[in-house]
Amino acid sequence: MTLNMKTGPNFNILVVDDHALVREAFATMLRREFPDATVEVTGSCTEALGAARRNNYEVALVDIELGDRSGMELTMELRTLPNPPVVIAVSVHQEATFVSRSMQLGAKAYVAKDAPSSELFDAIRSTRDGRSYISKDLAEKYSQDTRSKNSTPLAHERLSNRELEVMLQIARGKTPKQVASDLCLSPKTVAVHKHNLCCKTGLRTTVDILKYAQTHGLV
Repeated sequence: MTLNMKTGPNFNILVVDDHALVREAFATMLRREFPDATVEVTGSCTEALGAARRNNYEVALVDIELGDRSGMELTMELRTLPNPPVVIAVSVHQEATFVSRSMQLGAKAYVAKDAPSSELFDAIRSTRDGRSYISKDLAEKYSQDTRSKNSTPLAHERLSNRELEVMLQIARGKTPKQVASDLCLSPKTVAVHKHNLCCKTGLRTTVDILKYAQTHGLV
């Protein structure tokens, strides 16, 4: 769906979110704040990649937790395009791990979904000027996380994007069925991800996962 099509727009924005109300709300806010921009919305990684291959977007707002695939994987793929958009990760996740990983994979900015709309607008203006941006409440967490890095990665840093998402869902007390529903995965796939993350981290039970997540500030 294309909004606010005008002749010679200032720039093009792609919004990627698997919740229709959320992506339409983003599009409405952006159209009001940037009246000369063209805003397009997509609901999946597949749709987003198709749109990005057909059009040149200067900015892409990407929810890092999408249904068909991880938004972090989408970030990597968008950055490989001949004319890649600047990616702004938008997420409910406020753990430093997600900020760090998103930035490492190519995002230029990270904005929390509960941040005021002004922060999203600031992120767009900053990235268009070539500067990075992180939501104010997350910037200090990210800075501390960066300073504390050493040569030996923590166990959860070895997980794939989906494994990390499943781990955090479990740490928040979600049942496998709830995790499957939230991430649009089958219960069997969730079980496979849980098995793999337990093998990689050495964690055995849900209680172990919860304790680990709390110890490392993941929840």
